Amino acid sequence: MLSSPRMFIFSLFVLAVGVSLSLSRSNSGTSKVKSVEDYWAETGLGPAALEDLLQDQTCGSSERYFLACTNSVLTIANRFNLSLNTDGNLVPVHEALSSDMSSEKKQLEPWRDFFTNNTDKAVKISFMKAWKELESRYISSSQKSMMVGLGLNGFISVFRDPHTYLMPVSQFKEVVSKADNRSTALGVVLGLSGGQYVIRKVTEGSPAKLAGLKKGDVLLEINGHKLKGLLQARVSELLKGEVGEASTLLISHDGNEKKYKLRRTEITVATVSTRVIDGIKPIGVVGINKFAKGACEKVKESLEIVKKAHVRGLLLDLRDNPGGQMEEAACITSLFVGSEKKIFEVRYLDPGKKAEEYFGGEEKIFDLPVAVLINGASASASEIVAGALRDLNRAVLVGERTFGKGSFQEGEYWSQNKKIALFETKGFYYLPSGRSPQMKGLTPDVTVSFDNIWVGRESDQFINPLRAPEKQILNAGKPYSSDSCLDIEESATGEDLQLSKARQVLFCASTVARAGL
Repeated sequence: MLSSPRMFIFSLFVLAVGVSLSLSRSNSGTSKVKSVEDYWAETGLGPAALEDLLQDQTCGSSERYFLACTNSVLTIANRFNLSLNTDGNLVPVHEALSSDMSSEKKQLEPWRDFFTNNTDKAVKISFMKAWKELESRYISSSQKSMMVGLGLNGFISVFRDPHTYLMPVSQFKEVVSKADNRSTALGVVLGLSGGQYVIRKVTEGSPAKLAGLKKGDVLLEINGHKLKGLLQARVSELLKGEVGEASTLLISHDGNEKKYKLRRTEITVATVSTRVIDGIKPIGVVGINKFAKGACEKVKESLEIVKKAHVRGLLLDLRDNPGGQMEEAACITSLFVGSEKKIFEVRYLDPGKKAEEYFGGEEKIFDLPVAVLINGASASASEIVAGALRDLNRAVLVGERTFGKGSFQEGEYWSQNKKIALFETKGFYYLPSGRSPQMKGLTPDVTVSFDNIWVGRESDQFINPLRAPEKQILNAGKPYSSDSCLDIEESATGEDLQLSKARQVLFCASTVARAGL
């Protein structure tokens, strides 16, 4: 999958609600935040591109068109805490046909039912009229290009597929392709539980960590904005800000509410972390936050460190890892299985293109038992590494079912605006067994959930999720058995029950974690 001068290839899948802000450097060396709004404004994208899609006759021509137009307008309206009623008028969210904005699927399902049961009324809704009202009453001139872009992506998500999208070329080149480790985010990754936003993870060294926020805390407000019922993208926007800016969060911890004032500083998030847990059988823990460039070399260094500590096994922590460069994922996997094992295969939607096999190319340097920690926010490249290690009888998976992102996108300059890239889904990744993680995700060998916090997996999030065609499926991995497992007290690893369980299954007599035997 070599890229041509006009072609980009993009595998990184950003899942976390608290998405890090992009950073650029001025000549003076100081950090300056360049927002998504700024990137879109540079494109000069105007309303005409969106209005071509929102024509009344087009939107009413089929259910798919209707839902695409609905999602387009709702994606924009939600940014202003607005929605639509069945007359096509903008209304406060609580008066809308669907007030659950936690996912595209939940928001659109009532509209799909409305179209099916009240087609004559549904086709009379003017989405163009709703857009014009948004444009004239709510959208500022500096926001217009971004809102048009959001509307286009909302339409594409339903009409094409959820992973085909538009992005400013400058944003891709300056931020996404570089996979910069610097961040001005507050340092929280959120999930949903009972309609409330709950902290799933706190980034080390972040303002949130320094303030004492913990996994499981409920985030109620940001700068006075109540979060319950808000779309995840809107919550993400409220979390953003520049270096030095302060945000006030209202947090509920064990039922007690407290306000925290967090001031943003620039932090560097490590791609790979390493530690050793001592005990009767010491183990290494290698965490990979994302598959950025150079991640394989860092993992190789980590494995040498834990081997020198005479560990008896390894926990590879891929929880909340949204993906990244597939070349790095293949390289890392080969450190455990060797250079001759196929890590994954790419199959194109275009029947004229042949499937391509990928090998990691590295010699096996670690042959002790391995367990991989996964959760609902482990996606894309994370699923390839975890799935390949299991398929090749090299590891057991512990935690939660993964997200289910097994498609890949290739980008090229958009024909309507050369400052914008169109990333189209071109095919799917397949594991050594012949299975694709697309939509289904990976089911762990040992399930350990964290308070049932919902993260919006592929199958739950979109009204028209992608399905990967599968041919012959080979038997993958050996069955896991809990017989003769080493009993380890949970207190040995604190509150991290998933890690504690993974440590326990490392030493089961019949586990496939034992060096792939």
